Amino acid sequence: MKIGFIGVCRTTMDLASRAAKSGHQVLISHTRNNNHMRDLVQMMDGKVKLVSRREAAKAKMLVLFIPREDIQLFLSDLPDMTEKILVHANNPIYSLECLEPSLNMKSSGEIIASLLPEAHVVKIHNIVDSDIPVPMHKKHENNELFYTGSNKLAKNKVKHFLKTLNFSGIDFEEMYLETKFAYSSN
Repeated sequence: MKIGFIGVCRTTMDLASRAAKSGHQVLISHTRNNNHMRDLVQMMDGKVKLVSRREAAKAKMLVLFIPREDIQLFLSDLPDMTEKILVHANNPIYSLECLEPSLNMKSSGEIIASLLPEAHVVKIHNIVDSDIPVPMHKKHENNELFYTGSNKLAKNKVKHFLKTLNFSGIDFEEMYLETKFAYSSN
């Protein structure tokens, strides 16, 4: 499968490297300047190409890591995103409170969804704080990534994609509800 990456961080570069090693064609576009990425991309598998943002956006699945203040700028001129899966990789989870709806501010995922309403946004999370309550049978390991989203088919495709990268994808909303139920019934 062809996977596009717009924006670079440790997580997206790990995903890109794993995707290339797993046989996916990887298209990377840095949000600032692709020249900084040339050496890094050359060291990766030959299935990785440094491309423009518009070229990366043509992939079936698009992984985004865009500074919040630049979201509108970087998404404004993309080609048709109808039915595309956008894997939003910003903002690690430090506590469960960050998932509570805020009355004052839209999350970067909400901004992306409002700018590209025809696409399916699936957010992936790294849990940073080991004190976040996770059911005992679901304690997370280093090879697990959590995801959230409103489209079940898109979430299943992301889960399958993560599996091809040797990650175990866990639906955070399902786990959160299970955890909340487990703690409330005690």
